[in-house]
Amino acid sequence: MQDLRLNVTTDKNERQLERHGHTTFPVAFYHGDLVSNTVIWHWHDELELILIHHGTIVAGAGGTSVTLTAKEGCFIKAGALHNIWKADDAPCEYRSVVFHPRLIGSMDSIFWLHCIQPLGKPDFPQIVSFPIGNNNNFPAFFSHLWQIQENQNAGFENDIRYLLTKFTARLSSSPLEKEYHLSEQEGRDMERMKAMLSFLEEHYAEELTLEQISESACISTTECMRCFRRSIGVSPIRFLKERRLQHAADMLRHTEKSISGIAASCGFSDMSYFTKSFRQLYDVTPTVYRNNG
Repeated sequence: MQDLRLNVTTDKNERQLERHGHTTFPVAFYHGDLVSNTVIWHWHDELELILIHHGTIVAGAGGTSVTLTAKEGCFIKAGALHNIWKADDAPCEYRSVVFHPRLIGSMDSIFWLHCIQPLGKPDFPQIVSFPIGNNNNFPAFFSHLWQIQENQNAGFENDIRYLLTKFTARLSSSPLEKEYHLSEQEGRDMERMKAMLSFLEEHYAEELTLEQISESACISTTECMRCFRRSIGVSPIRFLKERRLQHAADMLRHTEKSISGIAASCGFSDMSYFTKSFRQLYDVTPTVYRNNG
């Protein structure tokens, strides 16, 4: 079992780099405790299941966001640009299971045809929530899955695969609310966002303008602003600042570089502004954050 930390490692296209599980058994179980307000927007080729243990979390994907409390959860589609953040200042904890579609079956198998292929269609939701209700069996299913992983009795891999296959089969055949489906506009936005996030990740330490960000996706500055607002609810400049701060936090934890040097390497030329911005996001100064690391 692993802890899912705030700073997800991604490549220049915001695709998550961490391998989930092993090549022969591509599934991983994570226990997450959000220490700040958000994780970075990212995407990966795996499917993801999330269950809230306590607190309130907002999960966003494909232009849609859902608020989840204890014993509620969600499914996130492979390739969906997504993140999660705290809904308030209260502590929150969640668990997630991330698995590659090939765990269910190869592309030429009946399992892929009936369980995986429907989940990858353009009109399938980027995120599906499982709120508390009489017909919500998701918490029991998730807890059973988690218990099997913790016990790891003989043949536990087959049990995990069976449960995930059963889940994907049921999900792929379930009628879903129309408003959850990714629209044509949302599909365009997601591809543009991936291009712009790729550009920002590659050049975050440089002095950037809105024009440069919009040009990376071949759109106008106005459309760039609209795209960010529609997709992740913040402006491109605010996203850039928070991404710089996340890189700074990672360097504070894992390097001995001076704080001023870290600020400069993350695109901050003014130390006072860096310290103020860092405190706003992490509730402590860079020095305290490093010392508590």
